[in-house]
Amino acid sequence: MLATIAKMPAVKGYSVRQIMGDEAGRRAAVEYIVKGLASGAFKPVIDRTFKFDDMVEAHRYLENGDQFGKIVVTV
Repeated sequence: MLATIAKMPAVKGYSVRQIMGDEAGRRAAVEYIVKGLASGAFKPVIDRTFKFDDMVEAHRYLENGDQFGKIVVTV
């Protein structure tokens, strides 16, 4: 059972207070994120893409709160 629990994925998060108040912690957090992006481990989830001319619709969609992921507006 312990071996199974050890293999479970984990979600790690950072708060602004943790990062901004500690220079070493901020550097470690930035390095962690940069490595994750470079390796492809971190990929943004894009819920929907809007054209710039549809900015009002994009805001309404965002305010509705039904999205899962990022809202992208193309210019």
